[in-house]
Amino acid sequence: MQTQQYFFLGIVLAANAREPKETDFGVWNDLSVMKRIRANSIGLFGEFYTNDNSRSIDRMSIGVKGDLSFTHWLKAGAGYALMNFIHPGYNELRDRIYVQAEPFWHLSKFIFSFRQRMQLTLYPQTQTNASNTFHWRNRLEVSYRNPSHKVEPLADIESWYLFGNSIATHFTEFRFILGANYRLTKYQKVKCYGMLTDGTILDRFILGISYELQL
Repeated sequence: MQTQQYFFLGIVLAANAREPKETDFGVWNDLSVMKRIRANSIGLFGEFYTNDNSRSIDRMSIGVKGDLSFTHWLKAGAGYALMNFIHPGYNELRDRIYVQAEPFWHLSKFIFSFRQRMQLTLYPQTQTNASNTFHWRNRLEVSYRNPSHKVEPLADIESWYLFGNSIATHFTEFRFILGANYRLTKYQKVKCYGMLTDGTILDRFILGISYELQL
């Protein structure tokens, strides 16, 4: 009986010792222009993200990416982004490189995809004094596509796993998204979504909108 009391007391103390996480709200805007080459594509993209309850600019990014279709159920991709993070009094440029593979399955009008991404972020020597990070990102997405409808609802969950760090390897963030794609024309679509993030030190609610043009 005494052992059980010590056990539950330890759980309570551990829960109380955990530091409360901060919360934030932001707006994410994405733009991409892609050139289709048969079943493959290559193009440019840009990002404009806010934070601090959308009162400040978090980052602005530009980059290039490409997708290669291997079969009717598997595609792969790679990309590079130059990210400009806005800090009080100075800016911080980071380089991000990624490669990914994404199998997908069709079940009636539902589409299931499971993207696996390896992502390397290079930090400069600045006031943040941060080291380079290597993440393994897993995203499971379910969407509903009806050719007669312009709206395509979707939901996904994504995990960020940090490894190769000299201190620890662990999950750093989980993301939960509900949204929809809206096809404006045959070559243009807009995605609107809401996202909740569960991070190690910060939880966020994001409202996002992205626009894609295919040439």
